[in-house]
Amino acid sequence: MNLKLNKAEKVIAFILKGYPRLSETFILNEILLLEKLGFKLHIFAMRNPGESKIHDNVHKVKAPVAYIPDYFWQHFFPFIISHIRLLIKTPRKYFPPFCFAAWRSIRLWNSAAIKRFSQAVYFTDRCLPGANIAFFYAHFSHDPTTMTYFASRLTGIDYGISAHAKDIYLQDSAFLNRKVARAQFVTTCTGFNADFLKKAVESTTPIMRCYHGINLDVYRFRGKKPFNDTPQILSVGRLVPKKGFPVLLNALKTLKEKGQKFHHTIIGSGPLKGALKAQISRLGLSDCVTLHPEMSQQELHQHYQTADVFALACEVQDDGDRDGIPNVIVEAMATGIPVIATRISGIPECVEDGVSGILVEQRDSQAFAEGLLKLLINPEIAQQYAVAGRKKVEQLFDNTRNVKMIGDVLHRALHNGKGLKTVKYDANRGITEMAVTRT
Repeated sequence: MNLKLNKAEKVIAFILKGYPRLSETFILNEILLLEKLGFKLHIFAMRNPGESKIHDNVHKVKAPVAYIPDYFWQHFFPFIISHIRLLIKTPRKYFPPFCFAAWRSIRLWNSAAIKRFSQAVYFTDRCLPGANIAFFYAHFSHDPTTMTYFASRLTGIDYGISAHAKDIYLQDSAFLNRKVARAQFVTTCTGFNADFLKKAVESTTPIMRCYHGINLDVYRFRGKKPFNDTPQILSVGRLVPKKGFPVLLNALKTLKEKGQKFHHTIIGSGPLKGALKAQISRLGLSDCVTLHPEMSQQELHQHYQTADVFALACEVQDDGDRDGIPNVIVEAMATGIPVIATRISGIPECVEDGVSGILVEQRDSQAFAEGLLKLLINPEIAQQYAVAGRKKVEQLFDNTRNVKMIGDVLHRALHNGKGLKTVKYDANRGITEMAVTRT
């Protein structure tokens, strides 16, 4: 793709909930690849997570970073001054979104809408002047897009949305529809999400499936690897309910009762850490399960190289919260680790049961145990899945090629936004993602 950008004028505001985040490698990779394509970005985040570890690649990002205050009362006077300024300067643009935000907060008895409107006012008044912003691009369709929606109404600047998982399924469909309708485009990381959005919203806004992908030069296929004398099972993910770790631990208990040797390593942090430690002790797994805190990509690579099986028992929560396609599954497959996971959301788009891995139903610890045992006692089958998994990743999850598709719609949005309504795609090419256009 040959982009002819006027870099002095065309700057994209890259709007995030938090930056930098260790768990959002896909966003960091997207930023770096868009910059490589020639886009000039300016990152605006609602908060600095202040994590003790950050990825080394964060230092390669050229875009400046600015933070929009996330706590109204701590920044009361700056917020109020910005409100007054915009009210005086552009009352006709200020009042309609203000009334909508106030009405929504009162109706729902929730301050979220008026808070995001206030952030949009602050962003418009204090961050945009002199920044040469031509387009907004918000990652996650809930809070970041809500603020972006209000900022667009205040400024008239168009925006695009990148939607992922809980931000799609855990928000009011009417407001989601309103935000999508105003957007120039929506990208989402699974076909499952794209199908859901097509049914949930009524809009001519194109919705594109664009897998996150990974850098295939970094995640090299390790080739045939003999199993360790004590097979190593690896899981990586936040310690939250939707990752299904309690079910996985119950499956491991079954394996141990059958006399199968293994060692399981869980890498991640989160609110369930204490409960999982207690479950490990209660099930008598303390000698064969180890919990590690979250790690940088460089540290994870060492565990990918030694793992024999990768396991993740994701599940859909009662409120609808779920994963899309966890990036760690793609990373494991790219490295050459046979994968067992659950048949939910977009995971079957990546792991083909009996071809590139094993899929079982969610919350079924017995089925998960049987799938694990199949991999552990059949290294030849495990190797076949590993090879097929790498081919699948090469076909669909090369982030360089996938981000070029995002670059294409951003280029259209910057130079001729209306052209997005006629985005074309090749349905037979796996690396050219779907751009669904409604008429």
